[in-house]
Amino acid sequence: MNKIDYIARQLARAENKRFEHYVVTRIWHLLNDLSIKFVTQQYVTRPQGRALTDMFFPQLQTHIEIDEGHHKKLIEWDKLREADIINATEHEIIRIDVTQHIEQINRDIDEVVSRLKDKKKEKPTDFTAWDLEAEQNPRTYIERGYIDLKDDVAFKTCIDAANCFGNNYKPRGIWTGAAKHPKETGKIIWFPKLYKNGEWNNRISDDETVIWEINEFPEKAKVAIDHWIKSEIHNRIVFPRVKSPLGDVMYRFKGEYELDLQATNYQQGLVWKRVSERVKTYPSD
Repeated sequence: MNKIDYIARQLARAENKRFEHYVVTRIWHLLNDLSIKFVTQQYVTRPQGRALTDMFFPQLQTHIEIDEGHHKKLIEWDKLREADIINATEHEIIRIDVTQHIEQINRDIDEVVSRLKDKKKEKPTDFTAWDLEAEQNPRTYIERGYIDLKDDVAFKTCIDAANCFGNNYKPRGIWTGAAKHPKETGKIIWFPKLYKNGEWNNRISDDETVIWEINEFPEKAKVAIDHWIKSEIHNRIVFPRVKSPLGDVMYRFKGEYELDLQATNYQQGLVWKRVSERVKTYPSD
């Protein structure tokens, strides 16, 4: 995927919401800066569930929310939702009221664009230009020496993810849901499906700090639990299989999780708790 394909597909996600589509496309075209990345309909984890913001600029840590008429009846709910997003991310939220006349809407959009440009200028040494290929390339993170949760890293294949840790897998080199960690003992790289899939019904907490690994067949669940409790591998670097904002299957970094021996049992299944949002990367030998 190149940049024009990414941008066109992002803008198309709002095309069925005419006011949102107008604001999003006008902001992007007035901004006119291919070094800045944007995401439409960005998921944000909340204490209870998730929020979906209309437009997000990750490098500038700014969300744009487009308020249509129905938001007039949801003022208190919107305030609570906004507070949750700010508390979870420390990002700025800018709102645009599209119930006004178009001249005022355009003035508000102009102010947003000016604010975004100023934010970029305020980060002269801390701004990294958007490089679509680099952000999905394992070499980027190997050379940097780590992967951090705040970078929102997602790879096209589980092989790309596994090779960030000193592996040298070839295409089609992984056939199971995990890969070895050749540099650190007691760890694997895990690629779970965090939803019901056959006999497995794995899930993740709303704040993404806990993963439950559950087999719905009691005998198989018991075997799996006994195996991992007795195993010396109690830590997993997790890249669950997810859909990207554009609908592609990807493997998104969620952090390092450790087996919670006290919480794990035959009823709850294996319970994994996040212990780190940053993990070290390694080149292959």
